This record gives sequence, structure tokens and C-alpha cells, in this order.
Amino acid sequence: MMDNDLGFLDGYTDRLIEEGKKTTEIGLWDGKTGIAIYLLHIAEITGNEKYKDIASEFIGTVHEMISIEIPYYFDNGLLGIGCGFDYIISNGYAEGNSDVILSDIDLLARNIIDSRCISDFSFDKGVCGIGFYLYNRLKSRMADDETMIDLKLKEYIIYLIDWIEELIMKITDKQEYNDAYFLLTRLQKLNIFNYKVEKLSSICLQKMIDLNCDITDNYDLLGIPSLKILKLWI
Repeated sequence: MMDNDLGFLDGYTDRLIEEGKKTTEIGLWDGKTGIAIYLLHIAEITGNEKYKDIASEFIGTVHEMISIEIPYYFDNGLLGIGCGFDYIISNGYAEGNSDVILSDIDLLARNIIDSRCISDFSFDKGVCGIGFYLYNRLKSRMADDETMIDLKLKEYIIYLIDWIEELIMKITDKQEYNDAYFLLTRLQKLNIFNYKVEKLSSICLQKMIDLNCDITDNYDLLGIPSLKILKLWI
């Protein structure tokens, strides 16, 4: 890495750390969880262990502050925080059993799917965020795993796909076709209910073309804004 790159990253990282210390937000996109993930990556990139120590402090604060009373949202709610914890563990930054740590958030996601109590279809605060959470819970597991947790996650992916089929017909914001499409392309990799996933992907893609939607993969790097700066290195 060039020295001027390091200088830029050092300055940006210091500002981000200050934001993390001041904010009471613990979420993934604008809070301590997302900043901690950034710091874990920057510690690897620069070899500076102080960033890892600060990330651990932020993670500890999130663990102390997390509550089922926090909104379910992906951007700065429980689904995003859960995804962040899963990311940290699956990338080897911390040890832990995701199935135990995320059991309450898994239950929350299942309850929302069962009740279909929301109409928001978006990634940040709606159904696509629930889908991306479930996708992340399943993507690193073996396809032939048949523990009760695996089977339950796969079962709710099927229910979710049925729900997406219903909601796609009611979309009023054309950019939600974009969120749906990029979620469905990920769900297809799970090889669950793929004939319907492929059908819905085609519908969304055609709508995106017809309506001249902006085409953006908002799910990349968990949607964390600060990680985009590190994309060349991670």
C-alpha cells in the first residue's frame, strides 16, 4: 500500500473512531457495530493492533446495550447487528457460536415472516433486510447440513420467498425492484426453491429495465458505508 493511501486511511480512521466514541448508536450502518467491523479490517490492512483493541471495546459496548426493544431494522437495528456479529465470527475476528448468540434475532425474523406484519419492502427497514439476514445465516453452512437450526432457516427462506412473490406485485417505489433483484440473486446461491427465485428475479430485472431503475448492489459489504473505502483491500 502506498504511503499516501496509509495517510488517508489513518486520518479517516481516526475521525471514524471519534464518531464511534461519541455516538450512542450501536447499529451496523451508522453505529458501533459497523465501525468495529471497519476497524477489524483496517487493523489487518495496516498491521496496527490498536485498531483491533478499539474494535473490541466497541463490540463490548454493543453487547452491553443490545436489547430486544431495539427495532428489527437491518440498517441500524437488530437484524443488521446480528449480521455484523455473524460476519465478525465467520471471518475469524472473534470466537463464538453464532447459533447461540443469534437465537433471539433468528426468532424475531421468523416471527415477522409468520405474521407478515410489515409492508415495507426495502433493504434497510423492510422485508429485503430480513431476507439478507437469513441469507447470511445460511450461506456459510454446508448445503447438506440437517441440524434443527439449518432446517428451520431453510424452511423460513421458503416462507420468505412466498412473501416476496406477494409483495413484488405491490411495489410502488421502483428502486425496490433493485433491492429485490440483488437479494434474489443471492438467495439463488442457496439452491432453495430456485424455480420460484429465478422467476421472481426475471420479473424484477424486466421491471428495472422498463422503469429505468438505478442498478446498485446495496448489499455489498453488508451495506456498511465505511467499508466501501476499503474495498480494494478486502
